[in-house]
Amino acid sequence: MRNRRSDTRVKAPEMMDATITYTDTLTSADRAVVANMSRNGIFLKTDAPLAEDAYVSMKLNTEKILGKPLWAQGIVARTDGQGIGIRLTYIEQDILKLLFS
Repeated sequence: MRNRRSDTRVKAPEMMDATITYTDTLTSADRAVVANMSRNGIFLKTDAPLAEDAYVSMKLNTEKILGKPLWAQGIVARTDGQGIGIRLTYIEQDILKLLFS
């Protein structure tokens, strides 16, 4: 299968987890571990996958790395047995600096 991604994915530094703080579906939000990220997307390993096309807001727990949490928003693009892929619609610039510096 051909890789259709336009941006390079990078593994999250250390063990960065995320808390889904809002979802527009009635599915309960949960904690997840960031597997990898790019400028346009993030893959979260979680046991509680959300429905495709659900809007989510996430707190990335980067306190140990940056001294503060960072925020991102997006839409669930895919779900599989390992977690969820989210197409980002908003991401704090500090996340991009952290990943791509």
